[in-house]
Amino acid sequence: MMIRRWFALLGLAVCLLPAYVNAAEVTVAVVNVIRLQTEAPQVAEVRQKIKSEFSAREQKIAEQDSQITQLEEKLERDRELMTDPEAKSLQRDIRSRKLRLGNAKEELESDRRLRMSAEMDRLRRVLSEVIAEVAKAENLDIVLESGVTWASERANITDKVLARMRELAVASD
Repeated sequence: MMIRRWFALLGLAVCLLPAYVNAAEVTVAVVNVIRLQTEAPQVAEVRQKIKSEFSAREQKIAEQDSQITQLEEKLERDRELMTDPEAKSLQRDIRSRKLRLGNAKEELESDRRLRMSAEMDRLRRVLSEVIAEVAKAENLDIVLESGVTWASERANITDKVLARMRELAVASD
């Protein structure tokens, strides 16, 4: 009976040994995606691209704001010289312009956020591809994102991915 148990345990150990050996060969690394999304040169390019894309609308909003300020100054300066209907008409015009300006600002910010989101989604796909490229080059089996409590510098491939992103940025220039 005892020998039978010993052989059963020995058989189980022999069966589990290959799984244990294979598990020992798995290599894991971590990457700080948040750092990549702030330090990659492509992020600055995206921000500049969006700034350029919306600069004409921002300029138009600034001009409208300036016009409102001029009308408010005129109302304050010339109020005594205006008839009551003229003053009320100017006040309505100012209110109407402020309302349109507020709507234009909200629309601009909404459009800018949507555009930035679309560009950052595209950039996240590129980051994923670069992370996979670095992982394959380093013969890694698993790459974990930033949610890791602690990882050694040896296991952290963020700098390698960032270097590759910089190479891609230079290559695209």
